[in-house]
Amino acid sequence: MEKKAKISIGIIGMGNMGKLYYEQLSHMEHCQVVSIWSQKEEKVNQLAEEYGVRGYTDYIAMLDAGNLDAVIVATPHYQHTTVTIEALRRHIHVLVEKPIAAHVKDAERMAAVYEEQKKLKPELVFAAIYQQRTTAQWQFIRQVVQEGKLGKLMRFAWFNTNWFRPQAYFNVGNWRGTWKGEGGGVLLNQCAHNLDMMWWLFGLPQAITATAAFGKYHHIEVEDEVHAVLEYPGGLMGSFVASTSEWPGTDRLEIVGEYGKLVYEDKKVTLYQNAESALDYIQHAKQAFGTVKHDVSEMAWEESAGPGHERILEDFLQAIADGREPLVPAAEGLHSLMIINGMVLSSIRESKVRLPFDSNEYDQELQRLIQHSTYRKPEADHDQVMVDVKDSFR
Repeated sequence: MEKKAKISIGIIGMGNMGKLYYEQLSHMEHCQVVSIWSQKEEKVNQLAEEYGVRGYTDYIAMLDAGNLDAVIVATPHYQHTTVTIEALRRHIHVLVEKPIAAHVKDAERMAAVYEEQKKLKPELVFAAIYQQRTTAQWQFIRQVVQEGKLGKLMRFAWFNTNWFRPQAYFNVGNWRGTWKGEGGGVLLNQCAHNLDMMWWLFGLPQAITATAAFGKYHHIEVEDEVHAVLEYPGGLMGSFVASTSEWPGTDRLEIVGEYGKLVYEDKKVTLYQNAESALDYIQHAKQAFGTVKHDVSEMAWEESAGPGHERILEDFLQAIADGREPLVPAAEGLHSLMIINGMVLSSIRESKVRLPFDSNEYDQELQRLIQHSTYRKPEADHDQVMVDVKDSFR
């Protein structure tokens, strides 16, 4: 059979990210966007005419049209699961926005359907948009950790408060800032990429103790400030602070090991390398106030300012063409979700949570929060709110 010249793509969800992906895909060879979906008829009709594609308000009809090789799922979080499952069952390749689902149980359902359908179509691709993995600075940091340049890891601390969001951000969409519509706050939405990096670097913690504030500085019902302590096998301890309320915010990661430390801040990596193990020095040094000699080096990358979404899109298209695994298999999104849900669960229960936990536990807590919610969105004039998603990548 002759190979198709271009991969036909549908974009499901035409909010900020869906429109960004259309713009990026329109400049790529070997693919064409043929259809889009939005639940708002007026909006989808307007965009379909502007883009010259078919518009749908029924995503099942879109999937059943028979002209799609792949879809990008950029809907609100809860819809990721149902839309993805329907696409996979039709053997349509899927690239899903972060987080892959609102909670672990839904993500497990998606992964199970993919494994089931892959038996029938081995080349089926199911990928996730965690674009931070594509950047040179994060690949360098991971290399430092994996190659053991810091030796035994002792501690890491991450201040992740550079996600400032005014109330207008939450007012734009009815789903934002709610348990029923979004399923979470700063952890699930803004910090999903950072927590993917945390798993990518350190693996899954064995326990989490967290305190979260729900609607502390915004008129929302989900978390907008979090302080967490993470415990790992082998003795590594981590701390994580997140907020959408601080300006100026901080994005600073410090990783400490016996052979020095790595600091990532302001798009720059500073590496401190000890001449010998600090843990060994503690045991044999004869000086009461002795210290370990070390060297310092700094690295910065021009590309660090870019969001990296295009690289994920390009890799997704290439994975389909080559019949290979994508750069970020969607199943890996389960790990950061386990950490996110674990932090919220620990805060709600006011106790330490052991990982991995039964996904039913968190699902039950989430459903309780939804059922007992008395939250009402503030009145807002959406036409007066200025929205440019590229501002979020500053």
